[in-house]
Parts: sequence; C-alpha cells; structure tokens
Amino acid sequence: MHSIRMHVTCAMAAGSLLHGCASMTVIHTVPEGAKVYADGEFKGQTPYSYSDQKIVGSTTHLRLVKDGYQETNAALQRNEEFSVGACIGGALVLVPFLWIMNYKPEHRYELVLAQQQSTPVQRQSTEAPPPAPSRAADAGQ
Repeated sequence: MHSIRMHVTCAMAAGSLLHGCASMTVIHTVPEGAKVYADGEFKGQTPYSYSDQKIVGSTTHLRLVKDGYQETNAALQRNEEFSVGACIGGALVLVPFLWIMNYKPEHRYELVLAQQQSTPVQRQSTEAPPPAPSRAADAGQ
C-alpha cells in the first residue's frame, strides 16, 4: 500500500512540475482573423491561444498575415512575467528554474492597411501638337 501511495504521489508531483513548465498567451490582432505563424508553422487565426514549454529567455518568432493588411512580424520572449509556481518547484528540485519566467497573458498587435500600389498611367493628350516653326520666319532673320 505504501508503494502505491508513493507512486501516485510521485506521478502527481511530476505532472504538476511539467504542467508548470508551460506558458500560455492569447494573441489578438486589430482587426481579428489574422493567420498566426509561430516559428514558420501555421497555428491558427486570431484570437489564438499560444502555449509552449520553452525555457526562460527563449524567443518565438510570430508572423501575422491578413488579406489587405501589411504582414506583421513580432517576437514572443519567455521572460515577460515571473512564475511563482516554477520558483517554488525550483526551490525543491532546481530544474523548474528553467521555466521561472512566463509570457504575458495577452499580446495585441494592430495591423496596418496595405498601401495599394498604383501603376503609372500615361495620359493621352487631347491637345494638338504645337505648330512647327515656319521656314519663312527663319529666312527673314
């Protein structure tokens, strides 16, 4: 009985430590509905709940794409907020100190309208060309 209780306790402790390693943030765009790419991989559309188990100081490169808007690039840094749970776990086991920082709960990006590229249009002149100088005027001089 003691052995089963010990296994259950260890499994619960390991599960809580691993769960404490994950950090989550919600990515919003104005307007919503932009495609979210994290480190080049399509994840979904905004609003999007992003989660990972990267260690402190890690960077995730985001690319936000929406038709009619300029592509937006950003970086999530795993150093935005202190994690009390990882600190307590780190005091007991040391390893959770690798996850002592989390993402902020939300990240908001305002998308910029794409500028329409105008192609130069050649204007057709409706005016008659200027008259050519007359030879008589040149001969008199």
